[in-house]
Amino acid sequence: MQSKDERTLHKTSPIFILLDNIKKILFPVLIALIGPGGSYWEYIALAVALIVSLGAIVQYRFYRYWLEPNQIRVKEGIIFRNERQVPYNRIQNINLSQNPLHRILGVVTVQLESASGGKPEAVINVVDMQAVKELKELIHGKEENQGSEPSDEASSTENDKAKATTKPAILTLPFAEIVRYGVITNKGLVILAVAFGFLSQLTDGVIKNFIEDKLVLIANWISTSFDSVVGDLGALSIVVYTLVLCIFGILGLWILSITFALFKLHDFELVKNRGKLQATMGLMTRMQATIPMSRIQTLTVRNSLFHRWFKRLTMSVETAGGVNHEQQGLTIKEIAPLFKADQRADILYQIQPDVAWQDIKWQPIESAAVKRITKKSVLASVIVSIPLFWLHWAWVPLAAVVLSILGYWYAKVYVKNTAYCLNHDVIGFKSGVIFKKETFARIGKIQTVQVKESPFDRRYSMAKLEVDTAGATVGAHHVEIPYIMLKDALAIQSKLVERVSHKQFVW
Repeated sequence: MQSKDERTLHKTSPIFILLDNIKKILFPVLIALIGPGGSYWEYIALAVALIVSLGAIVQYRFYRYWLEPNQIRVKEGIIFRNERQVPYNRIQNINLSQNPLHRILGVVTVQLESASGGKPEAVINVVDMQAVKELKELIHGKEENQGSEPSDEASSTENDKAKATTKPAILTLPFAEIVRYGVITNKGLVILAVAFGFLSQLTDGVIKNFIEDKLVLIANWISTSFDSVVGDLGALSIVVYTLVLCIFGILGLWILSITFALFKLHDFELVKNRGKLQATMGLMTRMQATIPMSRIQTLTVRNSLFHRWFKRLTMSVETAGGVNHEQQGLTIKEIAPLFKADQRADILYQIQPDVAWQDIKWQPIESAAVKRITKKSVLASVIVSIPLFWLHWAWVPLAAVVLSILGYWYAKVYVKNTAYCLNHDVIGFKSGVIFKKETFARIGKIQTVQVKESPFDRRYSMAKLEVDTAGATVGAHHVEIPYIMLKDALAIQSKLVERVSHKQFVW
């Protein structure tokens, strides 16, 4: 199709824009209305938020887009007009989102993502399925002209099942796996944190009294039920009572976590489609996000204590460009939220088939690191134990000895679990005591390689090797290899620089 006709958003767009704005300001509105006697500044802020929301609703009338032969052109804005032209061959992904209302009305929100990074190139909220089909045909047609294999991608998230029959799924998550994911991740803590944050704002008022009364009633019911079943055990009652409360608390947390996981990962499916990984998921809101395999910078395999209990693993990726945060649009970091440990090799090969995973050989860090880490632990133990002198002087040496022993144990386990690997395709690093992680960086994606020496490193002729890639997230597990000999670090740096120079960098 080569139409240049002007197009507008679907006539139901104001409904979705209104609901989206209500969702964003709902929490501040509740705090201002039922919180502790909000100041007039809060009501002014609410008024401004409502005006902005109304402006966003009106703005849809000024949103226009054109599906031209070589590009999509988007124009938006009321006072300040903004026009963007996005060539089809620049678009990396078409991400789709459909909540229940979308599906009832037969519409979808479309996010167009390129390799430039940051926010999406365009978010079309909302359009009918025919427009999405036309847009996909134009983009896929361009890719076919450039030599890509023909597309078999579904025209909407409603066609996920049909898609699965043409492309075997790399990973699916049945209900039992989603339950395990909820228990392992414990995301119910997020819900509890939000709830406590909301309740902390209720310092007075009818709602606060109502909640307190209900909590007291629940506590009394639990206490009465406990006494009727267990009876009077004397001093032991407190221990048993505390244990029962802890068990119920953990079960409640798991129920919240499983519910959270079910809403997020219901009917999860990961497929490989024309050089891209495409994940579809969601109970109420169905989402479809894609990641070009060539844009993957690092790949991390996570293995916590709960993972090991269930013999499961989680795999996440970092990408260059595109959408990097959920606040900016659809994104997916956990490309394989949960899979069996014995599927590890197959999942790695499916996601990065051009890497010789069978050649991975782990090299340990220096054993002298145990001594260095233990020294740090002993020093920290003494400092932490000193305040106990005000309780009784005997507590100081006892606490220092116990903490030092734990520090030595930590050092031994840390050094045992820390290692690195290097072949012609990737450099890898693994570490962790309770929460273990393995991160692999493609050689062709490396931006910089640094060898760092602290004063203590120089004393032992050691160094730390750091590998940086595009799209690296602050605080994530990266290739940062500590406690290796300086000569080894320089040799690895030299090898990496040489190999990077012979590889073509592709975003």
